[in-house]
Amino acid sequence: MLPLSVGHTSSLRSATTQFVTARWGRPTNVAATARADLRARVIWLGFCVGLGVLIALGHVWLRLQVVTTGYRLSVTRQIVERLDQEQRELTLDIARLSTAARIDEVARQRLGMTRPDKGQEAVLP
Repeated sequence: MLPLSVGHTSSLRSATTQFVTARWGRPTNVAATARADLRARVIWLGFCVGLGVLIALGHVWLRLQVVTTGYRLSVTRQIVERLDQEQRELTLDIARLSTAARIDEVARQRLGMTRPDKGQEAVLP
C-alpha cells in the first residue's frame, strides 16, 4: 500500500512497516539485526580460525613427515655404506682365495692331491 499523499511521511513509515511485517512476519528490530550481524561475524571468525588450525596441523604433519623421511634416508645411507664396505672386503677375499698358489695349497693340504706325473696327464678336446 502506497500512501496517497506525497508530503505526509508518517503514512510512508507505516506503509514500510506494514510491508516489512507482511514480508518477514515481524517488524524490523535493530537489536535482532545487530545480533544476526554479530552471529554472522562469529561464524565467519570461527570458520577462519578453524581453517587456520587445519593449515597449522597440516604444516606440522608435513614437517614430521620430512623429519621421518630424513631419518630413514640416513639409516639407508648407513646400510648402503656398510654393504659397500662388505662388498669390497669380499672382493678382496675372492681375489686372495682364487689365486693359483692358494688353490694349489688347498688341493695339496686339504684334499691330499699331488701333481700328476708325466704320462698321467690327459688333454681333452
